[in-house]
Amino acid sequence: MPSSITHPRFERCLDELSSSSDRVWLSALATGLAFTLIAAYPFAHTSSGVFWAYAGLLIRGGLYLWAGDALRGKGGETIATLFRVGLVAGLLEILVDWALIHWVPTGRLVYLTGNDVVLLGSPIWMPLAWACVILELGYPALRCYGFLRRRTSRATAAITVSVATGLLAGLTVGFYEYFAYRANWWKYEAARVMLGDFCALYIPVGEFFMFLPVIPIAARVLAHAEPRRAATLEGGALFATAIAGGYALAYWLLEVA
Repeated sequence: MPSSITHPRFERCLDELSSSSDRVWLSALATGLAFTLIAAYPFAHTSSGVFWAYAGLLIRGGLYLWAGDALRGKGGETIATLFRVGLVAGLLEILVDWALIHWVPTGRLVYLTGNDVVLLGSPIWMPLAWACVILELGYPALRCYGFLRRRTSRATAAITVSVATGLLAGLTVGFYEYFAYRANWWKYEAARVMLGDFCALYIPVGEFFMFLPVIPIAARVLAHAEPRRAATLEGGALFATAIAGGYALAYWLLEVA
């Protein structure tokens, strides 16, 4: 992992990030937020809310894949790579979802999209949702790390950015959990420690923990020579492990200890 952070290929990927890739990231982020708010308010607690989930995710996913070809040398390949890593992690995360749906004794996840296609126990669009979340938090983390590494040590930059990204993940997920509940996507049964009456607190706390290794995982993937299929699979598996570990640690701290 440390050698990946100093690898010339990873450094080159950071240097290629540009205002063009920033615009793709920001456009997709704004689309996701806008469509989530539409689902959460005009279509609150209706079956139509899921339409806006699909629409927002498909548009965002399309933008990220488009950037991989259209913005070569301008950060597009990095966006597309992070998106593919997120898809792998999202597919593996359905195993974590199963545990949250069936195995935890308190704060169980309950999906409300009863007429949706399901993968194991999760709506079919959840892997795509995870891919978008991982990219939309991972991209600014790389951007900030690329800026800070020139002004401080790489270790200090990585630690600072990782903690900040974890805090941002926990904060934003708290809001999105509320919107998801209003949009009739999912909710949580009563837990020992709740965030309002719609979300178990271990979820946003788990998001904080799972995003702490975002810089070393991204560096490992981006430093890998072409083709990157193996590195993408490894990175996705590592992030899925971080997801499982983050939720497990947060659950133990808040619901068990």
